[in-house]
Amino acid sequence: METSLILAFDVGGTQIKAGALVGGELIEATVSHYPSHADRSAKEIAGHFAAIAADLVAKSGTASLPVGGIGMAFPGPFDYENGISLIRGLGKFESLYELNVGKLLEAEIRRNEALVGRLAPTFEVHFENDAALFGLGEAAYGEAAGASRAICLTIGTGLGSCYLMRGRWVKHGDGVPENGWLYTTPFREGMADDYVSRRGILSLAREFGLDLDGRDVHDFARQAIAGDADAKRLFAAFGRRMADILAPALNAFAPDTIVIGGQISKSGSLFVPAFEEGLGFPVEAKLSADTLDSTFKGIYQFVTAKKSVEALSFRILNK
Repeated sequence: METSLILAFDVGGTQIKAGALVGGELIEATVSHYPSHADRSAKEIAGHFAAIAADLVAKSGTASLPVGGIGMAFPGPFDYENGISLIRGLGKFESLYELNVGKLLEAEIRRNEALVGRLAPTFEVHFENDAALFGLGEAAYGEAAGASRAICLTIGTGLGSCYLMRGRWVKHGDGVPENGWLYTTPFREGMADDYVSRRGILSLAREFGLDLDGRDVHDFARQAIAGDADAKRLFAAFGRRMADILAPALNAFAPDTIVIGGQISKSGSLFVPAFEEGLGFPVEAKLSADTLDSTFKGIYQFVTAKKSVEALSFRILNK
């Protein structure tokens, strides 16, 4: 029986989305958005994270439950295993470069009067990339549940990917690119990240001679749904290009399921049919019902798996 709160953070350069979970269920009242303050000092950023944690605990309405851990979907480059930020030259979280963010945050949390008395003995902070956590959530609760071999993709400002075998995350093996990352897949003069992304759709719109005039992907999507022929052709072409770029790498793993999430997946009904047709091998491509919900639940799966190992070590050390 679950006896602790898990706090989930989806950290972006401008915004942090966060929530608290118990027993794999998201406490809806805790789901909140906060500014990232990514331009501030390391101590200020860590203090801000701790304040968010305190706010989530206060909103959870679970005064009797300890906080079992915090899981963070954090942007890269980042040494996720050791909690060290490697972000530099990207205009966000520059002050965290080469610092152990987990230790900084834990120190701030243990100084926070609202939190220090609520921490479980095995409390720790853990980090991973958002696509992997999204995939874990989809495997446990979403469209990849029950799949033998699945690949989960997130499409937004860039391309994220996660490979799964019977619900378990795999980063190496036959048909799996290094770390399960597809974003570096070569294409033309660049790589997949340049084309299977928001900027990829907008670049394709320019190739089609469409006038952007301040319009973004969601604007073209609205036009396509309303029946605009040029906008419909744009998304169909994006789906075909996505297949051209990714088909060899995807086919090497022979997935039975592909799940697509991320901001661009909101327009998925406009490009997924062309993508599925263009792959050239039988596979079911599905759209995530809720990318953020799956990411939060993936964080829960990730942290609780870590916690079970830590709890065992704690019991052995304290016998």
